[in-house]
Amino acid sequence: MIEEMNEINEEKLVRLKLLSKRLDNNFIIPGTKYKIGLDPIIGAIPVIGDLIGALLSTYIMYSGIKMGVPRSIVAQMATNIALDFTIGWIPIIGDIFDIIWKANQRNVKLIEESIVVEEKESATANYMIIAGLVIILIVTIFVILAVIS
Repeated sequence: MIEEMNEINEEKLVRLKLLSKRLDNNFIIPGTKYKIGLDPIIGAIPVIGDLIGALLSTYIMYSGIKMGVPRSIVAQMATNIALDFTIGWIPIIGDIFDIIWKANQRNVKLIEESIVVEEKESATANYMIIAGLVIILIVTIFVILAVIS
């Protein structure tokens, strides 16, 4: 049973690595050796871009929870997403931060380093962390939209 779970987690990890690569490192900036992904490109869309990026990042965190990542790692992942989202709102600086920070790859690395098949008791708390993060993201959008209009 544990062997089967490890296999499933390895398959999920491969998919998460591919997703994080697409979001953070998919394209080489011409004339440089720096790579960017879809996250900073999507983040360049005013207001909604950073929210979409944060939701995609939250999917990676959710997958980590399903794979048995401990609560402390989930909290680190939520911090990475919140930092990426918050700074991402700042025009130009946020886009540059997205290119450098690569929150999705950081989070996949955290998942990879801490997969624990048998740790399921903290699942409820982990889901509360996701719910809190999503609520903060939505409230932030509404506040910014209220200030803009």
